[in-house]
Amino acid sequence: MNNIYRQLCLDHKNMQQMLNAFEHLLEDLFGSNERDPNTLSLILDALDYFSVYPDKYHHPVEDLILARLLTKPVHDRNAIYEAQMQHEQIAATTKHMCALFYAVANDAMVERRVLQGASYTYLQLQRKHIELENSAIFPQMEQYLEVEDWKQIHKQVKQLKDPFFDQKTKNVYESLREYLTQTELPIQAFA
Repeated sequence: MNNIYRQLCLDHKNMQQMLNAFEHLLEDLFGSNERDPNTLSLILDALDYFSVYPDKYHHPVEDLILARLLTKPVHDRNAIYEAQMQHEQIAATTKHMCALFYAVANDAMVERRVLQGASYTYLQLQRKHIELENSAIFPQMEQYLEVEDWKQIHKQVKQLKDPFFDQKTKNVYESLREYLTQTELPIQAFA
């Protein structure tokens, strides 16, 4: 299995954990009448992760792969087009979510039902996207991409490197993910 492919699979696993942790934080926020500043702070941290890590690393790499797949005789082009559109939709929706929660953090009036609706729509969009890629895109990567394709993708990934998103920055986001998901594990153990 190719290292880039392996990293994308790991990213999906990590993002699913973050989505679960994010959902728990939302339940904490919406489940009480009093606003806990710690919960809101953690929600903002999670949104920071979702707005930076996928957009700076994960989705650009996937976009290179999707473009490469479209040069192949793949059997599900519609799934590829859908995944590409979802990347744009996720980026825009994440910005919207950040704006809503930063407004709340700055004591602006945001209706609870608007915040809840946007939050759960966001969760659904993210999960639907990961499911689409896991079920329709990743199998096509395995089936159609050859060693030479992966070499070319690897070269392109090196050219994509954002100087502000080096390994140290990536480690910060990995630490944040570990911190936010560590509270999820005991909850699941008792479920």
